[in-house]
Amino acid sequence: MHEIICMLIGRLLLLLVAAYELIWRLRQRLHALVFWSYDYWRSTAARERAERAVLERCRFECTKLPKHLVLVIAPNEAYVDAVLLTRLFGFALKVGIQHVSVYDRREQDKGYVDLAAVGEMQADGRFTWPPIKVPKKEENGYKLNGNGYTNGGTPHFEQLKLYQIKANDGHALIADVCRELYQQRKTEFVQNLLQDQRREAITEQISEMLGKRLGFVVPEPELGLIFARQTCTYGLLPWHVRFTEFHTHPSGRYFDVHSFTQLLYKYSRCEQRWGK
Repeated sequence: MHEIICMLIGRLLLLLVAAYELIWRLRQRLHALVFWSYDYWRSTAARERAERAVLERCRFECTKLPKHLVLVIAPNEAYVDAVLLTRLFGFALKVGIQHVSVYDRREQDKGYVDLAAVGEMQADGRFTWPPIKVPKKEENGYKLNGNGYTNGGTPHFEQLKLYQIKANDGHALIADVCRELYQQRKTEFVQNLLQDQRREAITEQISEMLGKRLGFVVPEPELGLIFARQTCTYGLLPWHVRFTEFHTHPSGRYFDVHSFTQLLYKYSRCEQRWGK
């Protein structure tokens, strides 16, 4: 009798959780529909003017802004696509962010966004956005260099530096580096690292080896945005996010310029005391 009662209570709890999940998702989609409808009925020019004004005000009012923003996309996130990322890149470029890393944990056939489809591949493995098509001949008095049009040495456009971080670039990369150091543990170089009085010697060597395997050198991100139901880094470059301020954007909720600036305002108010 007691087993039957416990089973019924368990099933009732499961139904309540499922009902809560359904209501929560409906609420998020309704929120997204309302805000999307508001943007849809405005012209593109009007929307861009409003976004530019919001971003300029945010840039003026924030006491500090990140130089490197990292985006974490959960494996089951269904609402982040190339269009949303492109809009976010535009927001970041307008407020002066220089680097954006994308850590997409979804599979190729389940929404994964390859930066090669939205950005321009560079020789060092990173991408730039927006992609610039450089003509073969000089036009309109502008001279051409490797980056695009210049006039008197002044860049004619600005680009954002993008980095594609993959799942194997996290804990698996650390394991590979530590395995290599262990295999070379009897060499003079590794022994000197172990005998060094500075505790940072072996750490600096590991960081250097990790950077070489990663394929590009990128500064540590100051701000992270997670698109998921819960706050989780999903194994994102553990040695790079020691001092990163993470914020979570709920899955399914509409992301617009106000969502982005609210994130920057929160980061600006965050005081890092470094143990003082």
